[in-house]
Amino acid sequence: MGVTGIAGDRVWTGRTFGGGYSDAMETFLVGIVLALIGLAICFLGLRFWFILLPVFSGVTGFFVGARVMQDIFGTGFLSTATSWIVGIVMAIVLALLSYFIWYAGAIIMAGAVGASLFSGVLHALFTDPWGIVLFVVALVGAIIFAVGALMLNLPIYIIIVNSALAGAALAVAGLLTIFGTIEVEELANGAALAVVNETKLGNASWLWVVAWIVIAAVGMYYQLRGVEETRLPEEKWVPAKAA
Repeated sequence: MGVTGIAGDRVWTGRTFGGGYSDAMETFLVGIVLALIGLAICFLGLRFWFILLPVFSGVTGFFVGARVMQDIFGTGFLSTATSWIVGIVMAIVLALLSYFIWYAGAIIMAGAVGASLFSGVLHALFTDPWGIVLFVVALVGAIIFAVGALMLNLPIYIIIVNSALAGAALAVAGLLTIFGTIEVEELANGAALAVVNETKLGNASWLWVVAWIVIAAVGMYYQLRGVEETRLPEEKWVPAKAA
């Protein structure tokens, strides 16, 4: 099946996605990075969790910081130097937190997945659920998943499930960004929401949602095969290097 059959009418032409060359290259590079990081997190989230948890937390921090600046100043997503700087600072802070307190990375990952899934479901059910309602629903999802991760005390399986779901969402969103179906600005609301939004609008086939589920399931299976080889620190609130 060709790109247009599953990704809508917008196709990479080598020159533009409907904007200038620089915008097209930025979109293409963002898509490549997201797809590669997503696949790595999905399939290797547990085996290389010392590295990938801080990476995922950094990606989450970057998009959260940039989105906050967008909401405060009403500018486009990543359209100003300030939004880039704030996003990078947030990325560094969450990445360092995840590295020096390893379980914080698992909780951040769980919260990000919860916010993404809850907002994605809300957007699939309603036409335009933006504003305070979407923020509250995403926040509730983040809290439920984060608290659940903290209370269940099953860090290995928390990492496997959340890394597979989050990684698969990033990978699919990255591919759709490469094809020009998802614009960089849409990623401010999360990878899962961006994918659901484009499929709902008819710009991409629902096969992409199926692909997300399949990739996540395969990622979970692949990671479960390596559980016996993984040794986590006995203490939750210590650096990852203590393992």
